[in-house]
Amino acid sequence: MRSHAVSKLYYMVWPESTWKAYQSAFRKLVSTVDGIERQAVPWPDWAITTVIDTRSFWSKVWRAICCHESQVSAYERLKDLSPDDHEALWGRQSFYRVLSTVTGGRVRETDVLEGIPT
Repeated sequence: MRSHAVSKLYYMVWPESTWKAYQSAFRKLVSTVDGIERQAVPWPDWAITTVIDTRSFWSKVWRAICCHESQVSAYERLKDLSPDDHEALWGRQSFYRVLSTVTGGRVRETDVLEGIPT
């Protein structure tokens, strides 16, 4: 039996625009881990390897999120954001390509399946 080999691995990251939109709603985004308050920071633009353009779908994404009643309370403050902030949150998805056996270099991808044979 042959084991499966992963061709690519990504981390989802937030660029400055996404970070600012979340802070517009939640102010300071922090968590406490082992008694220490920690605050994430935006991912540097130069380190983002992949950006998927989802602008034409952001309003559908937001409507879908609103359907999940058990999670809506966490997103309640997002309801008051401007359309520009909503587009910043949902209009593009940014990733850092951690591993790739099929693509490399610093060319920014627009498709996570780029380089994978079909």
